[in-house]
Amino acid sequence: QARLGGPLTLKTSTRLFHCMEKQLQSGKTVTQIDLSEVSTADSAGLALLLEWQANSKLSGHKMTMTGAPESLLQLAKLCESIEILGLSGRDSA
Repeated sequence: QARLGGPLTLKTSTRLFHCMEKQLQSGKTVTQIDLSEVSTADSAGLALLLEWQANSKLSGHKMTMTGAPESLLQLAKLCESIEILGLSGRDSA
């Protein structure tokens, strides 16, 4: 499990991408991401989560993402990617 906090935006996505890459290269499998401490998200943050989900599926795992902030849920809904991400909000986490 991984836990993210703070903004999930263009400004933070590159750093988070590299952190997850290090995690995966060390042989650890991440099947759940807790987003309950994410304060806000933008399209770059959504793209990052989609990338992680795609990589997870390629490696034969299913990843769920829980505790998403409303900004991320609305963006994912707009992009029709809630199911793709396995995304749930804070009330249903």
